[in-house]
Amino acid sequence: MKGILESAANHVGRLFSRDTSNSGKRVLVNDILSIQVISAALVGALAIASLYWGGQWVLQDNYSRWALQWTEELNELGAPLFLTDDSEALIRLESYVERYPEIDRVGYYSEDGTALFSVDNVDEAAPLANMSESMLEDAAAVVGTRKPYLMRNDILDPRRFEILAPVWTESIPDDGLFAFDPSSARQESQTQLVGFISIHLDFVMFHNRLLSNIRGAVLILMGLLIVFGLYGRRILQRALASISSLQQPIKELAKGNLDVKFEPAEHREISDIVEALETTASALGERNAELLELANHDSLTGLFNRRRFIEEFKKEIDEVAGNGHSSALFFIDLDQFKYVNDACGHPAGDRLICKVADELKRSIRQDDTIARFGGDEFAILMRRIDVDGARSTAEKILTNMRCMGHVEEDHVFHVHCSIGVTILNGDDLRHDELINQADIACREAKLAGRNRMHVYEHSEDTVQRIAADVGWMNRLREALDENQFELRFQPINRIDTGETTHHEALIRLRSEDGKMILPEAFLPAAVRFGLMSEIDFWVIRNAAKAYAEHACRERRLKFAINLSANAFENDNLTTFVEQSFKEFDVEASDIILEITESLAVRRPIHVDGKIDALRKLGCHFALDDFGTGYSSFSYLQKMHFDYIKIDGAFVQDILNNPVDQKMIKLIAEIGREAGMQTIAEYVQDAESLVLLGELGVDMAQGHFVGRPTKKPLVKSTPLTLSSRRAQRSSS
Repeated sequence: MKGILESAANHVGRLFSRDTSNSGKRVLVNDILSIQVISAALVGALAIASLYWGGQWVLQDNYSRWALQWTEELNELGAPLFLTDDSEALIRLESYVERYPEIDRVGYYSEDGTALFSVDNVDEAAPLANMSESMLEDAAAVVGTRKPYLMRNDILDPRRFEILAPVWTESIPDDGLFAFDPSSARQESQTQLVGFISIHLDFVMFHNRLLSNIRGAVLILMGLLIVFGLYGRRILQRALASISSLQQPIKELAKGNLDVKFEPAEHREISDIVEALETTASALGERNAELLELANHDSLTGLFNRRRFIEEFKKEIDEVAGNGHSSALFFIDLDQFKYVNDACGHPAGDRLICKVADELKRSIRQDDTIARFGGDEFAILMRRIDVDGARSTAEKILTNMRCMGHVEEDHVFHVHCSIGVTILNGDDLRHDELINQADIACREAKLAGRNRMHVYEHSEDTVQRIAADVGWMNRLREALDENQFELRFQPINRIDTGETTHHEALIRLRSEDGKMILPEAFLPAAVRFGLMSEIDFWVIRNAAKAYAEHACRERRLKFAINLSANAFENDNLTTFVEQSFKEFDVEASDIILEITESLAVRRPIHVDGKIDALRKLGCHFALDDFGTGYSSFSYLQKMHFDYIKIDGAFVQDILNNPVDQKMIKLIAEIGREAGMQTIAEYVQDAESLVLLGELGVDMAQGHFVGRPTKKPLVKSTPLTLSSRRAQRSSS
């Protein structure tokens, strides 16, 4: 039976494994079906095993009953043969044995175990052997007992039985007919052993019939399993066909194709999956559209941003080089935008920018491209236009801008602009060089008196300026590659105690003659040529290195590091900061990152994310140059900074300018209410320092407080605040 089950299992395995031979991954239909078929096979095997062993138990019981019945009958038939030579009894005995083919042999033994004769149902039977002494003793011991026989079966072949029974006579004493007492007769009866009878039984016929029935059941089970497998496979394939149909649309969805169509499903569960996938595709489409909009457009005006504009600009450069026509690049800078911001606040500046953007769109052709480069700067790409057409369009823009009035808080502002124009022609064109030419032309327009346009000309002065810019680019590139920048550390002290709270890390570059170059000379070129982000990363790493060199157990250093807007355009900013701090064992809580007011106010979502990530590292943040850009106190309530740095423009003339004094006092009060500490920059004398303390400013930075040094030095300012106040009052 075991071989039959193994054969059935192998057949079923071959039936459902052929689909997996051509693929490295399992098939869901095969897995489900295999589980069902194996489960059914196990249940069937258990049922067949139960049938076999149950049948064996029933047969064993029946075998025992039949054997005892035959033993009693053969005992009666064979008993006369022990007493007399009864030929008729022997004939009856042989006839009885022939009636039952299950009886192989009936043997008779004398009382001492000697074999007398046997009646066999098989041909060429072996001679009847004498009983062994142990068998003789065991058989004699059951005389007169309730179970007067011995039954033994073959362990290796449960179909064979051997029954050994003693044959004896009982006699009752004769006390006379009338004095007969049955109870005393039983007690006094005597038994006399006369011999033994053995019966060999073989129930192979019944056993074979049982096995035949089991074989039939196994074959039926195999047939049912095969039919069940084939039918179940078909049903499962039909049921899971809708899942299989989802494979290709999901692959397309993974590739970014959000226009895929999903076939409707019949089953509710799969229909829910299809609905969820359709909802996901729709949500991804909307999100991609939003991300694409954010990636390509300015969030305030809806115009192209700088990155997207440069992509279009590069395409037009290729068109110009290939077709030989000419186009024009306009660089536009508003002239009085800062005044509107200072007078009315940042929201007013935003409204003005939007109004200027609308006016510029009305002033150009539909096929031209306009972008906001940042702040109050715009760029326009005019396709297929010559220099005269470019001049005419530029004059039109100037006229429209002059006529545009902007009303804020009962004030009317007339914002003019300066326009730089460069012409695209020829085949040796580079986008960064052309943008630089338009920028130079815009600066020429401003130098000429603003509110005008200027077309870039390849003059000697222009060549010299371009050469200077290229020189700066090469010099900065070399400084980055050769690690030629240097750091200086300027202390920032508390005004009340003179204690140094932290140092600002300032970048410097040494010229070929050994003189130190201030950042104002080379950072604008770094911004124009896209090197600012690399310089920011250089400052971060080298400030961390300086922290490791100069920090000690006696005192903890705190550094302030300036980060430009370009640093936040780099996706690796947070990772780089974390790795640098880890490399030099820098406590992030000892680092203050300074960002400008313009970046803080206008920062897009990705900048917010980086600021949050840096805060989670433990860094603090300072709002730098406050007062020079948007000057809106409402933003101090919304932005979470630890320090506010008041721009030096308010500090340098503080002793003579009451307006600056009131502005600084107001900033200090609002900062204090918002939980921020204020730092005044450009403090050059003791009188200004004392006045700043009286106005509520917490800290000061400048040459009077401490000049930038190669190493961060912890020292107090020359005088305490009380002595400075006394000195100021006496004077």
